[in-house]
Amino acid sequence: MANATIKYYPVGNGDTSLITLEDKTTIVVDCNIRNCDNDEIYDVKKDLLQSLQYSNDIPYVDVFILTHGDQDHCRGFKNHFYQGAPEKYSEADKKEKRIRVDTMWFSPMIAEEHTNDDEDAYQQEAERRLALHRNKDPKKDNPGNRIKIIGYDGSTDYKDLDHLRAKPGDIVDHFNDRNQVLFSIFIHAPFKEHLEALGDDKKNSTSIVFQARFKNTPYQQDFSTLAMFGGDSDHTSWCIILEKTKKYRNEHALKWDLFLSPHHCSWSFFNDRPQEENPDPKKTSLEVLDYKRNNAKVIASSKKILDDEDNPPHYEAKQEYVKKVTDGNFLNTTTYNVVNKTPQPIIFEITSQGIVK
Repeated sequence: MANATIKYYPVGNGDTSLITLEDKTTIVVDCNIRNCDNDEIYDVKKDLLQSLQYSNDIPYVDVFILTHGDQDHCRGFKNHFYQGAPEKYSEADKKEKRIRVDTMWFSPMIAEEHTNDDEDAYQQEAERRLALHRNKDPKKDNPGNRIKIIGYDGSTDYKDLDHLRAKPGDIVDHFNDRNQVLFSIFIHAPFKEHLEALGDDKKNSTSIVFQARFKNTPYQQDFSTLAMFGGDSDHTSWCIILEKTKKYRNEHALKWDLFLSPHHCSWSFFNDRPQEENPDPKKTSLEVLDYKRNNAKVIASSKKILDDEDNPPHYEAKQEYVKKVTDGNFLNTTTYNVVNKTPQPIIFEITSQGIVK
């Protein structure tokens, strides 16, 4: 049986990651699928079609996690992922190679804040699935209809569907109707405090934040690899995450070997923007980074990081990460591995000795 892997795609300022478990279960975290109109854009859709499993010639992903609805985290969802009743997947859908999402992870806290067509498509598909559960439709638990609610409700009430919900502090080890012994996810955010207005960056602040936990054997005491995903979460969110994790003595949930830098290596993880007016990183953000384990790596899913005013990515943010992990353990998806002008995915294999590139 092959080891689990984590793949970080080069998608410019955006996020697309693929977790593949030993039993070939696949989890896509966000998508930023762009048109491949030049040599410098990696063909994410083609790679996904080669990496996912198929059922009756239909490509499918076991779980799709949308951390939040910004365009650079859901671009391409409407065109490349199938929406609708799975039994209605058509020849036209097959021709377009649309990917069926067996289970959606859905955060209702930002459900009402539509800003783009892809987010609308994700929201509408989530509501279709939730309606099946509300109506106790016999097809509600079929692949392509499954859904998990993450966090708390915003203006829309989903309290009647609490059996589908995972909240901060919960550990999820059931994915697409299968229990996982070697893999689990610890949910960090969004939390109740996010129900209060958080200004213009509310959508970023309410990103789903989680720690992905990997083992290589069932009897293993510790985890082989811990990977942190946080969408565009800012320093305010991480301050609350740090406070709550300490309060409930879940500090192991803050440890990490891989840290996907929030908001594409933005200064917002360290302090308010602009950086020139808020030049000192928050102590809480630096403390979060101190939970790194031996030889930990920061992944910046962003364009090339330059010392200029075109932010994000922020050059100053990169410098803070490098202070924690060294320059060799700071990896930028655009520049790390380039073949014939085309950036390649950064892939880690989960071994009993930890992560291997």
